[in-house]
Amino acid sequence: MKWIAALHVVPLAMTLLLVTSCTKDFEEMNREPFHPMGTTMEALFNGVVSSLQQNMNEQFYLQNEIWYPETELGALTSEAWGNSQIGTTAIWSDYYHMLANIRELEKRFDAYDEEHGDTAVCDKVRAQVIILKAYQTFKITDIFGDMPYTQAGRIWENASSQATMKPEWDTQESIYKSLLEELVWSRDILHADSVTTPSGNEYYKLPYDVLLSNNYTLWAEFANSLILRHGLRMYDKDPDYATPLLVDAYNLIYTVMSASGGSALGGGICLWPSVLGTNWDGNWSFREHKNLRMGETVWSCLSSTDDMDGSGIFDYRTFLFFDTNHKTDSFPNGAWKPYPQIRTTETPIEGGSPYAQSRDGNYTFKGPGCLFSPFNYYLTRDEKYVPQILVTYADVLFMKAEIEVRNIGGITPPLNADESIRQGVYQSFLFWTHIPPQASSRWTYLYPQYDNYVGNTDIWSCSYNMSSDVMNYAVWMNPNYDGSQEFYLNMIYQQRWLNLFRQPWEAWALARRTFATPTTTDHAKLTSYRMEYPQKEIEYNYDNYTTQLTRMTHGDTRQTPVWWMTKLGER
Repeated sequence: MKWIAALHVVPLAMTLLLVTSCTKDFEEMNREPFHPMGTTMEALFNGVVSSLQQNMNEQFYLQNEIWYPETELGALTSEAWGNSQIGTTAIWSDYYHMLANIRELEKRFDAYDEEHGDTAVCDKVRAQVIILKAYQTFKITDIFGDMPYTQAGRIWENASSQATMKPEWDTQESIYKSLLEELVWSRDILHADSVTTPSGNEYYKLPYDVLLSNNYTLWAEFANSLILRHGLRMYDKDPDYATPLLVDAYNLIYTVMSASGGSALGGGICLWPSVLGTNWDGNWSFREHKNLRMGETVWSCLSSTDDMDGSGIFDYRTFLFFDTNHKTDSFPNGAWKPYPQIRTTETPIEGGSPYAQSRDGNYTFKGPGCLFSPFNYYLTRDEKYVPQILVTYADVLFMKAEIEVRNIGGITPPLNADESIRQGVYQSFLFWTHIPPQASSRWTYLYPQYDNYVGNTDIWSCSYNMSSDVMNYAVWMNPNYDGSQEFYLNMIYQQRWLNLFRQPWEAWALARRTFATPTTTDHAKLTSYRMEYPQKEIEYNYDNYTTQLTRMTHGDTRQTPVWWMTKLGER
């Protein structure tokens, strides 16, 4: 089996309620490629949802080894796992398996429409699939840049065609604009109240939607969030195209995702392994990788002092994102100690076992060699009830705040920039204080400072107070506050970056787009502007690959910027 852009995968066999991972056992599934074994549209759809799950090698070789340190959301004690091709091959292969299944779904929708004599019968479920396709295609093109897309995943449509066997690369610009136009259509058809087509037939509805339970309003908000995210990402490259899309997306009122809390129907859209019937590989990626720690940059955004007892912490997400180092007589609960973003010869050797599963029975034991603060054990340990985040309402509010501060399309803050940002911070606290500790039965230990704070009031009042504390330190008591657009944009990027803590690929995109995310290295760590194409694709699709090389400013290297990067030349 070749892991190539042209690959078509048999529709995924799956029960109604339990979705198996799309990243395993492909050889078994491909035994009869022309016979889909009676797989239903619903099973195919939910298999596509499941395929959004992050591959273990993506997490290990890309997120933990490259994107966390380059965004400075984390720091590496050692660059020990340099084979990024393992990670890029995994996500490239998984994506084109998913795309092939989406092509199969599109064929079935067409056949169903024809059977019922109405070309609109499948419009709503078609829109749902477009949103899934857009989410993952945007992610992949933002990692690699130009890529096979239009002709990809169609090999069984015409196995004798060179175009489908070895598809050409599409430009990232064309992919972006095609997906954004499809998302607008999808959002509008899903947001409409009508249950019947213009011809009077009932829209086809999935018997079971494992992601959002056929909540069409929430699906429309998901689509709108992607329009905001990627419209902003390309805005500086093509403002004339992006502005009307952003204005319409800004004006959509969120009624479901905006609900307080962090459930699947409020505060964010997430993949829940407990619902999908799968396990994440997050614990494996941290346990085997071992080298990620809290860095100086993120610590500077969470605490007003370097006091290791945590007395300077004003952002209580600290207690959810990170742990103290190993306990000592001086610090019986451990000390808050950031690792240098760039190591020197004077940096102590770091070790310990902060991600070992033995901490299930002895949480405070991180190993005497653990001298610096690791990521929070529970956030990396629970593989059932800590979700994979697709988008949060806080992120939506930060994007809307950026539109307001930049006055895109003439939009200005409804009250003031301070309040727009504070609302985003508030929603971020609601999400993070709800999701990990309350959703996970494993999360049995909370740091006393955090536990005392949240234990005295309800989650909404607590989150409001937390957001006010953040604004107090970052804005109102900040001696560098000058009320400028640059100041407010940096504040938005800082808070959006923090909220993206478990979405390092999104934080990486934000850093590459703005070069204004927090840094203590003047972004010296941000050296990857894209990732190299997988070797298997190069070998199989060589002629189209060599054509693609002629379009790349620095060849197939990490120094070639993706299409929407415009700030690089200003550095």
